[in-house]
Amino acid sequence: MQQPLVSMITYCYNGERFVHKYFEALLAQSYQNIELIFFNNGSVDETGAIAEKYKPLLEARGIRVVLEHFAENQCTCALKQKGFDLMHGEYFFGCDSDDFIDPSYIEQMQGYLQAHPEKGIVFCPLRVVQEETGKQIDTLRITQKPGVRQAFEDMLYARNSSFTAISYMISRKHYERVNPGMQIYISDFGENYQIQLPLLYQDLQGYIDHPLGQYTVRGDSYTGKMKKDPYKQVAAFRGQEESVLATLDKFLPAQQAYYCMIPVKRLRRERLNAAMNCNNPALERECYRDLKAVGGVRLRDFARYHIKPLRNLAQRRRKRKERKADLKQ
Repeated sequence: MQQPLVSMITYCYNGERFVHKYFEALLAQSYQNIELIFFNNGSVDETGAIAEKYKPLLEARGIRVVLEHFAENQCTCALKQKGFDLMHGEYFFGCDSDDFIDPSYIEQMQGYLQAHPEKGIVFCPLRVVQEETGKQIDTLRITQKPGVRQAFEDMLYARNSSFTAISYMISRKHYERVNPGMQIYISDFGENYQIQLPLLYQDLQGYIDHPLGQYTVRGDSYTGKMKKDPYKQVAAFRGQEESVLATLDKFLPAQQAYYCMIPVKRLRRERLNAAMNCNNPALERECYRDLKAVGGVRLRDFARYHIKPLRNLAQRRRKRKERKADLKQ
């Protein structure tokens, strides 16, 4: 029998350091019927040339390849939407170019969905590897929990969830049912929320219990850079809130709008925490007011927000005293 087609969507920016390994992992797949949609997302290094070199090798392996080059870096959600519009697979998944799938990844993930036609999305654990050392530092694993919409609520709370593209594969027929037209909100943030939430709301998730890929931790990745820049974190949490609410608005019944407050309070709290590290009082006040407006201020938020100015005042006074003491000497 003809194997169902599985589509793989990737966008890569300046990945020459690791994209060879990415393509080799795809060539090593035990599954045969694969479609690769690869976007060279405005790279200024050799990413595009490397992708062109691998294209005939992939096609000789029987993989259908769609390769597009962009002169400037594009919004990832826009590229994901373009990938949806181009793909033909019965099943699909995303793969960041610095993450690597095991040889049996597609075979096992697709096999699970085919064996469980009632499921719309399947998750697998991933090995978490530090790029600089090559050592595994953790395992990214989602624990299956009983209860209606438990996985949906977990994602709203950002607990027991995964926002890494290769941690899940999706059945197209189910995704088209929960998201007719397969249209997502175009934003720089919240891509994985948009894809997973409609499926998790219907409890369509399944799980494989053993790792099937590698998530790479890099200091110079977008996520790594964002963790070092609180201003970028503030923007990311604001963008995620907008994206999540736009997604929930598409399928959430009006009487269940209380679900919206879960991510709003969490993301506004995260935004406040990031703003507190910006040394920008105006931004801190704005984020505190936004959290207070939705009733999300907890005692620790209140204390940190109000105690920080007192600490700063005490530090300034101490420094003035030290300067005066130095002048007297």
